[in-house]
Amino acid sequence: MAESSTVGSAPSAPDDPPRITKILDFMRVVGKLKEVKRTGWVRSGVRGAESVADHMYRMAMMGFALGAADGVDSTKCIKMALVHDLAESLIGDLVTEGESHRQDKITREEKIRLEREALHGICDRLGGDAGEEIRSLWEEFETGDGVEARHLRDLDKFEMVLQASDYEEAQSMALPDFFRSTAGKFTTAVFKALDAEVRQRRERRQRDESEAQATKRPRTD
Repeated sequence: MAESSTVGSAPSAPDDPPRITKILDFMRVVGKLKEVKRTGWVRSGVRGAESVADHMYRMAMMGFALGAADGVDSTKCIKMALVHDLAESLIGDLVTEGESHRQDKITREEKIRLEREALHGICDRLGGDAGEEIRSLWEEFETGDGVEARHLRDLDKFEMVLQASDYEEAQSMALPDFFRSTAGKFTTAVFKALDAEVRQRRERRQRDESEAQATKRPRTD
């Protein structure tokens, strides 16, 4: 009896065109984050304000540095950092905290609703396991459920504090609102310690700058 043979049959394509189109469209949506400036910095007069992509990249690298010593899965932290502001590629960086003149005329609840609608749309269009994982990670971050989400919510605030300190030093400006709005808001041990260290260094820098200015003032005696 003759045996069936698959010799000469065409190999199946590893990726069908619809999937390739979805991935390319997703990459273009993600790319928009490089163009969305962080609103708080722009409204504070920072020159060359960072983009949302800049913020998310440093968060991801800081998530990389977390691990077993902090009781978290660093891979999950990296992924959560990379998706937590993904919706801003479509709706922009809306501000609902801090000084009133820097806020958008929208409630926090309305902001979350808009972000959820945008994020779910992105995930639906991407589809597959990746789309579902992004959706799940985003929802976990928003609710703060789970040890990784609690660390990432602290990390989100801490990266802003660190960036405020960087801008103050590099551009000789004062950004006190970013320190006031986050004071006492950290819940995890590692970010309580990191926040305290940044604030201590800031105080020392401000003291040194004040003393340097005092020595430059002309004597009146």
